[in-house]
Amino acid sequence: MQLRSIILYSKSGEKRVLDFRLGELNIVTGTSQTGKSALLDIVDFCMGRDEVTLPIGPISRTVSWYAVLFQLPDTRAFVARKAPAPGRKSVTNAMLELGADLEPLDFEQLRVNADSTMVRQQLGGRIGIGDTAVDGAGGPLTAHLGHAALLCLQNQDEVSHRRWLFHRQAEDGIRTALRTTLPYFLGAVAEDQAAMQQQLTNARRALRRLQGELKAAEALNRDVDVTLQTLLREAETRGLLPEAAAAQVVSNRAGAIEALRRAATAASLPAPMRDEEQRRRELELQQLRDRLRRNLRDISDQRQLLVDQERHENGYTSAVGRGASRLDAVQLVGAPLDGDGDDVGVCPACGSELTEPDPQVDAMLATLAELRGQLDAVRTTRPGRERALRELQQETDQLRQQLRGVEGALSALSEAETARRGLQSRAEEQAYTRGRIDTYIAQLGQAEPGGDLARLRSQITLAEQVVAGLEAELDPQEVEDRLSHSLNYISSDMTQWADRLKLEHGTRHVRLDLKRLTVVTDSDDGVAELMRIGSGKNWVGYHLVAHLALHQYFVMHDRPVPRLLMLDQPTQPYYPSDVAKQSGMRNVPVQDADREAVLRLFELMRDVVNELGGGFQIIVSDHANLPESWFQDRVRYNWRDGDALIPQEWIDQHGGNAG
Repeated sequence: MQLRSIILYSKSGEKRVLDFRLGELNIVTGTSQTGKSALLDIVDFCMGRDEVTLPIGPISRTVSWYAVLFQLPDTRAFVARKAPAPGRKSVTNAMLELGADLEPLDFEQLRVNADSTMVRQQLGGRIGIGDTAVDGAGGPLTAHLGHAALLCLQNQDEVSHRRWLFHRQAEDGIRTALRTTLPYFLGAVAEDQAAMQQQLTNARRALRRLQGELKAAEALNRDVDVTLQTLLREAETRGLLPEAAAAQVVSNRAGAIEALRRAATAASLPAPMRDEEQRRRELELQQLRDRLRRNLRDISDQRQLLVDQERHENGYTSAVGRGASRLDAVQLVGAPLDGDGDDVGVCPACGSELTEPDPQVDAMLATLAELRGQLDAVRTTRPGRERALRELQQETDQLRQQLRGVEGALSALSEAETARRGLQSRAEEQAYTRGRIDTYIAQLGQAEPGGDLARLRSQITLAEQVVAGLEAELDPQEVEDRLSHSLNYISSDMTQWADRLKLEHGTRHVRLDLKRLTVVTDSDDGVAELMRIGSGKNWVGYHLVAHLALHQYFVMHDRPVPRLLMLDQPTQPYYPSDVAKQSGMRNVPVQDADREAVLRLFELMRDVVNELGGGFQIIVSDHANLPESWFQDRVRYNWRDGDALIPQEWIDQHGGNAG
C-alpha cells in the first residue's frame, strides 16, 4: 500500500489535490508554517485513527473533508474523513471506496458509508493483515492496520526523540501494542496463529469440562453404595419393597440396583406403614447406628494403642541403638560376639597377648550382645503390628460405610416424614420415591468403571494430546528463534547504514531492542541505548536507519505493512536558525560538515528506495531544499513565497490568517 494523493475539500466545495509518485522518494520542502507537518496527520487520520491531531488554524477553519487515495496491490482505495465539529477531539465516521481506476472524488460525491474500524479492516485485509491474535502481556491482541501505521509514520517530535523510536510510542497502551504486534509484522508469529490460538483455547476448555465430568463421576462412584442402601431403606419405608428384601444387606451393587428397579416398577404394597411401625423401624436404625459408633470407638482405641506402642518402641529402639553404637568400639579387641573365636586377651593397641583377659571387655561385649538381642526382638513384632493396623483400618472403612448407610436411612425417614406431611396421599409419597430412584439409576452409568468413567478417561487422554500438540506448535521458543533471526537480518543493514551516516558508535553492532523499543549499539564502555548517545543529529540518524532497515525487511519478506514511510522534518537538528529554515540551506552559508550530513541522509533514502525497485515509497516533509539535481527531481512541492498547503483563496473566503 502506497500513497497516490492527499486531497483536501474546502467548506465551499473546492478541491486541493497533492499527487505523489509511487515507489520513489517524494520531498515536500518549504518554510515554516506552510502545512508540511499536517500531511502526516492527514494520512494518519485517514488510516483509521480516531483522535484528530490536525492543527487548529487555517486548515481547521477552511477544510471540511480530508481524503487520501491509496494504491493497493490489486486496486485503489479512496478514504475520506469529515472534519470534526468545533470542540470535538475524535471522530469515527468515514468514507471508503474501492476501484481499480479510482481518482480523487468530487465534493458532491462524498458521503459517510463506513467507520474507522471498517477502514482498518478493509485496508488491512487488502495488504494481507489477517485476523491474527498475538499473545501479549495484557492478553491476546488482534493486529490491524492501525498497528502497522505505527511503523510508517514519524512526525517532527518523534524523528529526533532520544527515548521514543516509533510513532505514538509515548502514549498509554501503544508500547504494549508495539511489543505485541512487531513479532507478527516481522514474521516471527505464524499467520494462522489466531486460528491455532482459538483452537488451543477451545481444546483447553473442552479438557477442563471433561475433567470436571470425570471428577463428578468419580465422586458419584465413591458414594454409590451408600446411596443405594439409603434408597433401598427409603423404598421399604414407602412400601415399595417387602420388609424382608429391604432389611437384608445387599453387598452386591448389581443386586441393589436390580432391587431398586423392581421397587420403581412394582405395584405399590397395599398396606401403608403405620406410625408405630415407622417408629419401630427408626428405633432399630438408631440402635444399629449406636452399635456401629461403639464399634468404631473400640477400633479407634485399639488403633491408638498400637500407635502408642509403636511410638514408645521407636523411642526405645532409638535409645538402645545409640547405646549399641557406643559399645561397637569394644570389637576393636578382635573378639567375635558369639564367643567362638580367638581369645579376647589381646591388647587393642599393640596386638600383644595379655597375661589375663580384661573383665571390662567381657562385660561390654555381653551388654552389646544383649542390646542387639533386644533390638531384634522389637523388630520381629513390627510386621504383626503393621498387619493389625491395616486390618483395623479396613474394618473401620467397612463400619463407616455401614454407618453412613444407616444415617442416610434415618435422614431419609426424617425427610420422608417431612415430605409426607406435604403430600396428599400414599400414592404421591411412592411416586416421589420412584422419581428419586429413577433419577439416580439414570446417573449410575457414569459411576460404572466400565461405563462412563472409562469413556471419560479415554476422552481426557485424547484431549490432553490435542492440547499438547497445539502448545508445541505455538512454542514461544520457536517464536523467539524466528524473531532473533529477523532482528539479526535487520541489524546488518542498520550497522552498515549507521557507519555510512557517520553516526557515533555506528561502526559497532547496531540493533533493535524490541523489549525497550529503542536502538542499541556497542561502545567501548558497554551497550549504549539511543538515549545515551549524544546530539539530535545522532538521534535522527538512528531513527532513519532503524525504519529504513525495517521497511526493507518488510518488502523483501513480503510482510503485511504499508510500503510507505513518512518523515516530518528529519533535518531539523541542522537548521538552527529561522534564516536557514526559510532558505533550506541553498543560499545560507553553513558548515560543510552539516551540509554533507544532510546530503548523506537524503542519499541514503534515495538509494534504499531505488534498491527496492518501486516496492517502497518515502515522503519527506522538510526545510531542506538542496541544489543537487537528483534532489530537485524528487521535490514534489516547494512551499515558499506564499505557496502553502492551504490556498490563500480558501483563507480569504473562510477567514483566518495564512500562518
